[in-house]
Amino acid sequence: MSFAVSETTQGKNIEVQITGKLTKEAYEQFVPLTEAAIKEHGKVRILAVLHDFHGWTAGALWEDIKFDLKHFKDIERLA
Repeated sequence: MSFAVSETTQGKNIEVQITGKLTKEAYEQFVPLTEAAIKEHGKVRILAVLHDFHGWTAGALWEDIKFDLKHFKDIERLA
C-alpha cells in the first residue's frame, strides 16, 4: 500500500494519493494532518486520488467511519 498526503492552497485543499489496500496505519498519518488543517482553516476540501486501489482493511474501514462521523461538518467538498 502506498499512501501520501499533500496540502495545497495554504492548507485548505488536501490531496490524498492511495495505491493498493488502505490500512489503519494510513489513518494514523492522515487524521492528525487533516485535523490540523481543519483547526487552522475551518472547512477543508479533500481530493482522494485512487490508483490501483483495492479497498480497505477492516481496521481502516473502522477508522474511516469514525473520521467521517467526527468531521462530516468540517469537509466542504470531497472528490
